[in-house]
Amino acid sequence: MEVAIPFEARVGGEPFACGRSYAGVGTTGTTYEPLDFRVFIHDVRLVTAGGAEVPLQLTQDGRWQHEGTALLDFADKSGQCTQGTQATNLRITGTAPQGDYTGLRFKLGVPETQNHLDVSTAPSPLNDTSLYWSWRSGYLFARIEGQTTGLPEGHFMHLGSTDCAPPPEGQTNGTAGCTFGNRPEVALDSLDLETGKVVLDLGALFAGSNLDENAVVENTAVGCMSQQTDPDCAPLFSRMGLTHRSQEGAPGPQAFIKAE
Repeated sequence: MEVAIPFEARVGGEPFACGRSYAGVGTTGTTYEPLDFRVFIHDVRLVTAGGAEVPLQLTQDGRWQHEGTALLDFADKSGQCTQGTQATNLRITGTAPQGDYTGLRFKLGVPETQNHLDVSTAPSPLNDTSLYWSWRSGYLFARIEGQTTGLPEGHFMHLGSTDCAPPPEGQTNGTAGCTFGNRPEVALDSLDLETGKVVLDLGALFAGSNLDENAVVENTAVGCMSQQTDPDCAPLFSRMGLTHRSQEGAPGPQAFIKAE
């Protein structure tokens, strides 16, 4: 069966759009103006009424989907959104065996098997240099950026693998492995494939964060670049269901993405 699942970006109760501004964001209720919003997903599975997982074989379209990885792009290069392209991608498409499916599960990010490709020769959508750190660290799994009242030069949330080892002996690129993979699992076990959609809500992602100030810690960026030493990452990781060393106890399920 053919499957098409729409994805929608929001900031709180408002539709996400470049060129707009959003009040009441984060712990300080700051005003947020988007600069970028792009996210990779992979390992997409449909869930049956009995709880079994069935892989969704993503369609290789030569643009947004390649070998099980899809790029969701909500930024159309209008307003202050200067990265990426004018084109957006608000859905995933694929095929699965005929069945009664009631949910969807996937991981944010690029799988380890693709994460350390040469971006200059990789196929689309893995050929975008603005979504790539280095051979060692790999891709930005999520690039979420915006201007705020307190940080007019920008608040940056870049999710990706960190603490990555040098290449294995005899290789000049890639990595021997990353300590922190940082690929959140998203489980939406109540999604109607006929009428439902997946919502990524920046209001929910930033609910525990002060976007008007940046923690002054040596060798950390404004916002969060997925570093375990950056306290600004802790509330964001918590909302994504990821562990951060400044957290107490294990993180709960992600609270950034929901089904409607």
